[in-house]
Amino acid sequence: MYKFEKVGQDFYGVRTPSEIKIIFGGKCPKCGHELSIPKLEDIHIKVKNKIKPVIE
Repeated sequence: MYKFEKVGQDFYGVRTPSEIKIIFGGKCPKCGHELSIPKLEDIHIKVKNKIKPVIE
């Protein structure tokens, strides 16, 4: 999802859920499960490592 795939590609980065759904025809390419666009409540951000302050 993060790679440059072809000449003429107009972006470099993470695709939106809508783009992913269109690209794969609405189904997961591995298991065939129906893809859906997540709601804001479904998105959780987890911090792996605590960031130390640069200035103390």
